[in-house]
Amino acid sequence: MGFLAEIVAEVRADVARPEYGEGLPGPGASHPASLRQALAERRGGRGVVAEFKRASPGAPDSVRRPWTPTEFVRATDLPIVVAYSCLATRPRFLGGPADLAELAASTPLPVLFKDFVLGAAQVRTARRSGAAAILLVARLDGNAGLEEPLRALAERARSAGLEVLLEFHAEAELNLVDRVPADVFGVNMRDLDTLKFERAAAERTLVKARELGLHPLVGMSGVTSAADGRRLWDLGADALLVGSALARSERPGRFLDDLAAERGGVAR
Repeated sequence: MGFLAEIVAEVRADVARPEYGEGLPGPGASHPASLRQALAERRGGRGVVAEFKRASPGAPDSVRRPWTPTEFVRATDLPIVVAYSCLATRPRFLGGPADLAELAASTPLPVLFKDFVLGAAQVRTARRSGAAAILLVARLDGNAGLEEPLRALAERARSAGLEVLLEFHAEAELNLVDRVPADVFGVNMRDLDTLKFERAAAERTLVKARELGLHPLVGMSGVTSAADGRRLWDLGADALLVGSALARSERPGRFLDDLAAERGGVAR
């Protein structure tokens, strides 16, 4: 059994707990900022989606400083950051919806609810936590762990006022584009079955997604240096989702400055 099958089973059990999502505020009167719009406005400007994460099974040393979500926002409050992502998965990643609620309350920028979303409870929780968008993993299409087809989940999220970021890894997964409604598209450098970086395969998917006209398009994971960021931007990514590199850095602002300089922009 690969990692994806294991984590789906663990997330399903976690979400089934009666206390899942307790203590969250209801959605505010104002609607969160649009992730799609935030990325589209910076198309060509090459922005960053900064991800708050507490742990990463694929990189056990990825988190060094125990940031709170509020501290993380303060440390990454730079013009190159156009949105935030929060790993809200409790099994193995040690996150949760409460992290996202604090993150969303700390910034006016849109926040992505990043989890292995399987059903309605997570969609409702994402909305209550203040998320602007929810992540759906294309590789889960047809997975027995899903409560309903991926298309229905996307429609449910949109009906709840959430945008959808549809994540791919392999080229074959792009055939879901016509079947699963999405507002933003992403390509993960990591193979979720093995947790290994499969950059060549993912880069082919990124190029193909660009050829298909999928925008905004986010390069996800594997950005450990400014050069990594430049490569994904040059291949067609409109923005980068950066997690572990910020989490392990004592000065994440400097890492973001380096990315901004690499793209030819000015961070400060």
